[in-house]
Amino acid sequence: MDKDEHLRHELDEFKKEKERIRNIVGEIGGRNNKQHKIVNFIFLILIGILLMLGVVLQKITLFLTLEIVVLLGIFKIIWMFYESQRASHFQFWILNSLEFKLNEIERRVKRIEKTLKEEKE
Repeated sequence: MDKDEHLRHELDEFKKEKERIRNIVGEIGGRNNKQHKIVNFIFLILIGILLMLGVVLQKITLFLTLEIVVLLGIFKIIWMFYESQRASHFQFWILNSLEFKLNEIERRVKRIEKTLKEEKE
């Protein structure tokens, strides 16, 4: 039973760590956060206002309205690419750090194995 409890404890710790990492990546840009929702809402409001002014109220020409709406859409796509790049860079940084740590652990294990072999002889 003691071994099972130890394994369950390790599993719980792993789940907590996994959730913590997921939250950190989410804050950087891995999923929708408050900033993304605000920016999406602003773009949606601007496009809605432009379409209302151009199509419904006919205050500006339809062609100009469509051009501005397309330009706002392009800005939104550029912003999405930037956020995606930022998240990818952070994830790469995490993976690179993990690889560095694994390589260091591997060197230590080899050194320990070498020391144990020398002691046996």
